Amino acid sequence: MPIKFVDLASQDREIREPVAAQFAAIALNAAYVAGPQVAAFEAEFAEYLGVRHVVAVSSGTDALRLALLALEVGPGDEVITTPMTFIATVEAIVQTGARPVFVDVDQDSCNLSVRALASFLQRRRLARPGAARVVLPVHLYGLPAALPPMLDLARSFGLEVLEDACQAHGARLLTQAGWKRAGTIGAAGCFSFYPGKNLGAWGEGGAVSTDDDGIARRVANLRDHGRDSHYSHTTLGYNARLDTMQAAVLRAKLERLESWNQRRRKIAARYREMLAQCDLILPREFEGFESCFHLFVIRSQRRDAIRKRLIEAGIECSIHYPLALHLQPACQFLGYKAGDFPVSEEIARTALSLPMHPHLTDSEVEQVAETISKVSPAS
Repeated sequence: MPIKFVDLASQDREIREPVAAQFAAIALNAAYVAGPQVAAFEAEFAEYLGVRHVVAVSSGTDALRLALLALEVGPGDEVITTPMTFIATVEAIVQTGARPVFVDVDQDSCNLSVRALASFLQRRRLARPGAARVVLPVHLYGLPAALPPMLDLARSFGLEVLEDACQAHGARLLTQAGWKRAGTIGAAGCFSFYPGKNLGAWGEGGAVSTDDDGIARRVANLRDHGRDSHYSHTTLGYNARLDTMQAAVLRAKLERLESWNQRRRKIAARYREMLAQCDLILPREFEGFESCFHLFVIRSQRRDAIRKRLIEAGIECSIHYPLALHLQPACQFLGYKAGDFPVSEEIARTALSLPMHPHLTDSEVEQVAETISKVSPAS
């Protein structure tokens, strides 16, 4: 049998009965837009994260865009982010009228480099004072970015920090206030509920998390045509509401998120144990950081040979991401070129995502590792 990269069917079998019951209630009450299911999910996810507010929206991209707009980012502003992420991060910035500006990532974590950010901000202060408004780190692959020093740095330059937590549902990091979940440390956090995420809907969905009453109010206003009552609109907003039926799915999955994440962490530990002697760069967890292992990404100069062998063995795998954003055709207008962000480019050349989902069996993990070891023997 093939080994699946993501096994949504097994995940969905666990929640079929409670979701069917909720769907029946939605149909009985004809509550198809907003309503009690969305409000309940927002309250439950806020409690899980440990924040005052969660505002559910129609996608992770909308979460990013509306959060930036709530921070009053717009034309003439710059938003600093990483080129090693999915293009939605940049799309959301551009859709506000602002300009994305890239800073390279850390070699070990693959997340936005605090050292590179500090160097960039010092140069930018001299070149374009006041242009940068927001730092937008991405918790890539489920590992939190180094937020405590990043927040201190951003504040020293008068910048807000907005977290792209679209891959980090349940990830945690240690702060001076104790362990905090990704998406709860900056001014706001943005989540995607695309089906393959650790917390995924049966379609599209997203959310903005925040302790800031004003940000929550502005996002809620923008997601629903800028209305403050049914036919009173204080601004021109968007149709970016979370679908009610998706909220029912997410509520059922949220109850299982912690156990599913713990299983992912056990799978990651087994991968690391079995692949420790291979000539690979394996995902690392640093002291004070806890990944939710949305992805398990190895790096190898023999990436393509390993990928070929896995596919031949019936093992699904993927590449996240094969081309750093500054080299994407859609981002050419930003004026970057090959060599501008060498760490991101090296990760793009060498990264390979292995099967990772909570229903992966121990024997399947061992089969994946044994297949890789035949192509990438001990160094």
